[in-house]
Amino acid sequence: MSYSIIIINYKTCELIAACIKNLLDLPEATETEIIVIDNASNDGSVEFLQEKFGDRIKLIVNKSNLGFASANNQGAASAHGEFLLFLNSDTIIKEDIFSACSNIFQQNKNIGIISPRLLMSDNKYQPASFGNFPTLWRLITQKTKIDPVLDENKEYNLVDWVSGCALMIRKELFTQLKGWDDNFFLYYEDIDLCKRARKFDYLSAVANKITITHLGGQSLKHSLNKRWHYFRSQNYYFKKHYGSITVLILKLVRLPYKLLILIKNHKR
Repeated sequence: MSYSIIIINYKTCELIAACIKNLLDLPEATETEIIVIDNASNDGSVEFLQEKFGDRIKLIVNKSNLGFASANNQGAASAHGEFLLFLNSDTIIKEDIFSACSNIFQQNKNIGIISPRLLMSDNKYQPASFGNFPTLWRLITQKTKIDPVLDENKEYNLVDWVSGCALMIRKELFTQLKGWDDNFFLYYEDIDLCKRARKFDYLSAVANKITITHLGGQSLKHSLNKRWHYFRSQNYYFKKHYGSITVLILKLVRLPYKLLILIKNHKR
């Protein structure tokens, strides 16, 4: 088995079914295994997926929502592929991304992580799907919101990090890194994974010639719960890589923004 595709499901029954169907329809399906982790959806997803796909997928059922990192680590632990593809349930793959990524891995042994270009439902490239490692200065100047410029004439471009929405990694490297950091429930775990890979001299790349449609990429519903997870993960990332003082400064810089959010929600 060359590739293990790991997909988390949390109340996305119809989306993940469409995602799996597209994967099984690919000519390369015989070289892949599909591992689905259900994060306690409790919406009939498990029964539906079992009935529709049977033993064509490996299904792991959790009794509680473990979050992105922990659930993906579960899937990786039972994977047999030489390469792991962590894939969002709201993605559509219609082309052979596996051969293209394999070629890039073979061309450059220092590349450990690859993502295809992510398209939104309107066929425009999804912003913030790769970038430079965030620093306190880049956050203050909002340079983290500016994507690096890619040379689309090249087969791939090196970047600091790529999105976990469709992230392929050498399993050997994933094992060396001891997987995703379970302390991230949601957000920043992909940036952290790429940063740790860099410390082992492995690079991350965007594959310019292949694309995946990400249906959730056009807009993000900014609920208070998601903001809380985002800020919590951001704090943990900066403490882990830059220290507690940097986190303290970050919280002070963020304070006016958080107050603005509270005021807006109070007026609703």
